[in-house]
Amino acid sequence: MRFPVGARRPLPATLLFVLSALLALVLVPDSPAHAYNTGRSPCALQGTTGWTDEGQQTDYTTFQQPFDPSGPSSSKTIHVGMLYVDFPDAAGTGNLADYYNRLSPAANWMWNASHGRTWLDIQAPLNQWLRMPSNATAYGWPGTPPYAQQQRYVLDAATAASKAGVDLSQYDMLYIVPTTNAATISNSPTYIWDPSNPGVVVGNTTVKWAVTFGQDIWGAWGYKIVDHETSHTFGLPDLYAFSGSRDQYVGGWDIMGYIGGPGPQYFGWESWKFGWIDDTQVSCLSTQGTSYRTTLNAVEYGPTSGTYKLVVLKTSATAAYVVESRRSAYNDPSLCSQGVLIYKVDTSTQTSNGPIQVLSNPNAPAPKGSCEAQDMDTWQPGQKFTDPATNVTISVVSSDQYNDTVDTSM
Repeated sequence: MRFPVGARRPLPATLLFVLSALLALVLVPDSPAHAYNTGRSPCALQGTTGWTDEGQQTDYTTFQQPFDPSGPSSSKTIHVGMLYVDFPDAAGTGNLADYYNRLSPAANWMWNASHGRTWLDIQAPLNQWLRMPSNATAYGWPGTPPYAQQQRYVLDAATAASKAGVDLSQYDMLYIVPTTNAATISNSPTYIWDPSNPGVVVGNTTVKWAVTFGQDIWGAWGYKIVDHETSHTFGLPDLYAFSGSRDQYVGGWDIMGYIGGPGPQYFGWESWKFGWIDDTQVSCLSTQGTSYRTTLNAVEYGPTSGTYKLVVLKTSATAAYVVESRRSAYNDPSLCSQGVLIYKVDTSTQTSNGPIQVLSNPNAPAPKGSCEAQDMDTWQPGQKFTDPATNVTISVVSSDQYNDTVDTSM
């Protein structure tokens, strides 16, 4: 039985559903790929999209590293500067502490999600509005702004902060929060720099990552928008669809899908990608004729030595079936169903096109209340999934309060 570290650090003191461009990551021009982190497991699939994807490798020249590589007992602190901005056509209003308090609980959520490996040190260096040089309507909102306009927005905010005395070199990334009067700034896309052409340089400091928040922070998802958008700076793609049924691929599982879903804890595959669990906690089947019985401890609980969090059945250079255990605990207090979750990963699939897809369980119970059908898709003892095309078989053997035991073969 394993338990996460929990929210052991105090927070620093100090429903608009904008569906037309929900929490989208602004695309940056292609840049050279280097400084990769690569998994050593034969089941650690490599990404091929050249941008955010579910590949184990992540270009830490472009993206920021969410873990301390020195070991599983080490934690990584990401220093975040929160800037409050207003505009000539939208003067700042309200108590700045309300803005900070709305977003800062994201730090504890990330701490719990990472099992104590990643802490967001969110600081507001100025208790004042920073006046932007252009109107709120000049930066490309509503909708997701073009990259160049969002880059100018980040540059204008960073420049204003520097002129007001903020030492930008003290921060790994920025959270830029607009006044509620700036209604045109509707949603919250993420800015990621282009190493081949850095566009936000103030003095001797290059701002590499920023979240440019919009009015959707006041909707039902609240601070979880922070965790979703910050995860893009770690290299994660969107798991919801930009068109059609937005929840068609993963439903309410994983914060990169439907943020307001009942199971926002990251998929175990992504925790592996982030370095929060290591290769020794992944049961890997990478060749035909392989079979294992594995007891999986639920991903909501913190990893400990000698226990498994995932079974990965590699079916091609870029695809795998993944098996994990889910329980209503910690960041997942309101799951619609508990048990074994099975999903497909395709690291060649681009953001929003289904790089992860949860497998439907034909024997799942009907949803009730606010639960959707896909939120019910855990697998229970005695249930079995087979894929004749790849010879993959996954059978749930038994379950207890914290674990599921599965037989897997290919």
